[in-house]
Amino acid sequence: MTRAIRKACDGLSHLAAAFVKAASQPGTATERRRVAELRASPVSIDHQFGEPTPAQKRTLLPLVSLSLGYLYQELLKHRLWSARFDRGGRSANGPAVRSLATRHLGAPATDGWNVVAGAVDLANAWAFSGDGVHVCPATSASRDLPRNVRMRLIACLSVAWKFERQLCSRFPREFHDEKPNLVSPHTCELAYLAYAFLSQDERAEFGAWNAENRKRVRELYEEMVALEVALLTDVPVFSTLVHGNQVQAETRIQELFDAHIVDAEEAMIMRSIVPFFNAAWQNGYAEQPSAGALVCAAMHCTRVVGTGWGVCAKPSMATLRAAFVPSERRRAKELVQNGLSLKGLPTAIVLLGCYADPQWVNYEYMRTSTLKRALSLAHAL
Repeated sequence: MTRAIRKACDGLSHLAAAFVKAASQPGTATERRRVAELRASPVSIDHQFGEPTPAQKRTLLPLVSLSLGYLYQELLKHRLWSARFDRGGRSANGPAVRSLATRHLGAPATDGWNVVAGAVDLANAWAFSGDGVHVCPATSASRDLPRNVRMRLIACLSVAWKFERQLCSRFPREFHDEKPNLVSPHTCELAYLAYAFLSQDERAEFGAWNAENRKRVRELYEEMVALEVALLTDVPVFSTLVHGNQVQAETRIQELFDAHIVDAEEAMIMRSIVPFFNAAWQNGYAEQPSAGALVCAAMHCTRVVGTGWGVCAKPSMATLRAAFVPSERRRAKELVQNGLSLKGLPTAIVLLGCYADPQWVNYEYMRTSTLKRALSLAHAL
């Protein structure tokens, strides 16, 4: 398992390097101005800065989303974390699952528990703050986010996971205390997550992940615990996580269900493709879309595939217009267009998981032909 996470971490370094290289080769006047802006930003290594602005944070969010999404999917794939949708109770073969949620949100990329989306929201609020937090995507010498930022990102992912799925970690217990006690052995899960975000040079200096290197593992663990505590004391974690656009999208879908505009099946399909549009906008400069815009874009896709209406009566165009305010409809149209013209890091985020997999249960809603018809519907609204 450690080898798999190390391979994943190496992949993240290469992706970061590609991002940095692209940003470091200005050609046109516009590109040169862009580099000048980056060098004058609070995430440049050229200066000492205070709090970064929202616009400056947005330049890093695509790389953050890609990195956290990659690690999250690897942890689920190797069953170190469990994202099952248990119904509760037990049967002879284990706990039953909620079949509708499992069918549509079982793929890790759908972020069924909003862990990655929550971690990104926490990162936006906290990971780039504080003294000594500098990132320079404008120089080819920088190959990754600085270590202190990466460790903060891990703290954000860990807190988001615990908020959603506190008792669903399956890490092996292999680190014993020097003196016997009732809580030993330990998983050192936080340190394991941090180890996954170390660069190759940093891992070489750190040493192997095993019991013989217990002292270094414990030091890394204590460092990460301190960061978690700092996050919990510096940021209103509960409100940040529950007010994120992807979480609020679930509330909007519930309202459509209660109004009999969508049925349960279509509601879950819409929720499963919301993360696709939450990735499509992350080009480094666009504003984060509202929950309503995400849901509206997802509904465009469900309404143009097959009958598209489930057991609900087909609503009129006036009903659909009334379900979303004009600004949400306009942004939804932009999101569908973004989905049709993916490039750069949004493409890498989408390619990580099910949205590019023809075998995925809801892949038909992500086809190019579907997105084109959805765009036509968006123009009609």
